Amino acid sequence: MAPPTLDDYRAVSERRFGSGKQALATARRPRVTLITVALNARRTLEQTISSIQSQTFADLEHVVVDGGSDDGTIELLRSTLRPQDYWISEPDLGISDAFNKGIALAAGDLIQFVNSDDWLSPNQVEIAVRGLDSTGADFVFGDVIFYRGGRPDFRYVGERNYARSIRRRMPALNHATALVHREAFERIGLFDRRYRCAMDYDWFLRLHLAGGRGAYLSDLVGHMNHDGVSNAAYLRTSREVEAIAVAHGRNRHVARLENAARMLKTSVGRQLKGPARPLYRWIRSHINRSYSPLGAGEDKAPAAGTGRR
Repeated sequence: MAPPTLDDYRAVSERRFGSGKQALATARRPRVTLITVALNARRTLEQTISSIQSQTFADLEHVVVDGGSDDGTIELLRSTLRPQDYWISEPDLGISDAFNKGIALAAGDLIQFVNSDDWLSPNQVEIAVRGLDSTGADFVFGDVIFYRGGRPDFRYVGERNYARSIRRRMPALNHATALVHREAFERIGLFDRRYRCAMDYDWFLRLHLAGGRGAYLSDLVGHMNHDGVSNAAYLRTSREVEAIAVAHGRNRHVARLENAARMLKTSVGRQLKGPARPLYRWIRSHINRSYSPLGAGEDKAPAAGTGRR
C-alpha cells in the first residue's frame, strides 16, 4: 500500500485555500509553517503556542490540527492564535492522519512539526532556515532537551552521520527539530497512516532511499516533555521500526534480532532507572552517544555532535 499524497488530502486543503490548482499558489505564502497536532492538550499547548509566537523569525504561520478536544483547547486556540494562523478541530484517523492534514493546510514552503508538549528555543526557526539555505539539504535537524517534572533531564544529540544506520533503525534525527522543504512531501508522499508511533522513521527512510539529504546543525535546539512515556507506546514503536526496516529491504530475521537486542537493552535499563538512576544515566551515556544527562539548569550540548544509538 502506497503512502498517501497531497492529492489524497485535497478536500482538506480546499477548506482553507479554495478549489483549483492555483488556489494555494495565490494564497499568502509565509516562508515557514509550524504544525501542531493536539488532543486534549490544554495543559501544555499554551507553552507551545507562546514559543512559536516568540520566534525571532517572523515570516511564519502556525497551523493547529485538533482531534476534537473537550478540555478547553478550543477556547485557547480561539483566544491566542493570530490572524495569519489556522486551526481545525475534528476527529482523525490517528497521528499520521493529523500530520497529513497539517501539511495539506500549510501555506509555507518550509514545514516543521511542533507537537503539543514541545516548545521552541527563541531563535530555533531562524537557525533552521539559515541552515537550510546554506546547506541546500532537504531538511535540517538538531538536538532536543528532554524535561521530566519541569526540569531538564537529558539532551539527545542529533546523529550527524545518520545515513550509516537509517536502514536498520531510527537514528537521532529528532523530529521535533526537523525543518523540511515542502517539496520533499510532494516528492515522496505524506506519512503512512498504518503507523501510529514510528511514522517519522518510515518517512525519513523513504526520503533517504529516494536520494534525500538531511543536515545536522549543532546550534539547533528544541525542547520536549518526557513525562508519561508508556511501556506500551515503546513496545509498539519498536515493533513498527522493525516492520518498517523490513518493508524497505532489511532482512526480516536480521531485523528481528536487532529489535530483540534493543528491547533487551531497554528492559535492563528500566530495571536500573528507578533504584539506581545515577548508574543508569552513566551506563546509557556510554553506550549511546546521543544521550547526554543534564542537571537542573543545564542545557549545554556535548562537544561531539555525532550521536549514535
